[in-house]
Amino acid sequence: MNLSTRNIALIAGAVVIGLVIGFMYPAFGALMLIPVIGYVVFVLLKNKGGTEADEAATSAAKQFTAADGKGAIYVMRDAFIAGQQGMNITIDDAMTAQFRTGRFVKAEVEPGEHSVLAQMASQTKGTAKTYTLNVAAGECVLLDAKIAMGALQGSVEFEEQRDAGLARAKLGKLKLVEWSAPEA
Repeated sequence: MNLSTRNIALIAGAVVIGLVIGFMYPAFGALMLIPVIGYVVFVLLKNKGGTEADEAATSAAKQFTAADGKGAIYVMRDAFIAGQQGMNITIDDAMTAQFRTGRFVKAEVEPGEHSVLAQMASQTKGTAKTYTLNVAAGECVLLDAKIAMGALQGSVEFEEQRDAGLARAKLGKLKLVEWSAPEA
C-alpha cells in the first residue's frame, strides 16, 4: 500500500466515519462484525496443515545434514505474526507442504539452483514470494520464513542461514512436517 498523504487521509476518514456510525447506531456496528467473523472463519478453513513426522524422522532432520551427493533445503516458521495461518511452501514446483509456526520442512535436492515459493494459504498468488538459491552437494540451507506486515496484508520474507550451529539451534524446538502427496 502506498502511504501517500491522500491514502492516509482516506484511512483516517474511514476510521472516523466508522466510529461515528458505530456509536450512533450500535446495532449497525454489531452487524458489521458478521463479515469480519466470516473472514476469520474463511482463513482458518484454508489451513490444511501438514502431517507431522514421527520423532525419529524429526530428530534425524534436526541434525542439519544432507544425503551423499545431495543438498538439503530447510524452510521453517517460528514467528508470532500470522502464526496460526497456514503457509504453502513449494520447492521446484515439485514438493509442496503447508504448515503453521513452530514447524519446518526438509527437502533433499540435487546440487544446483532451486526455487522456493511461499504463499500464505488465504492470500492471492500475487502475494507469493519466490526465493532462488544455489545448493552444493553436502550443503544445507535453512530459510526462515517470516511475515512482513503491511497496512492491509503481509508479505513473506526469507532469512537464509547456512551456518550449521545456528541452524540447529533454530530447528531445536520445531516439529518436522512431511511433504504432501502430489495431486493427480
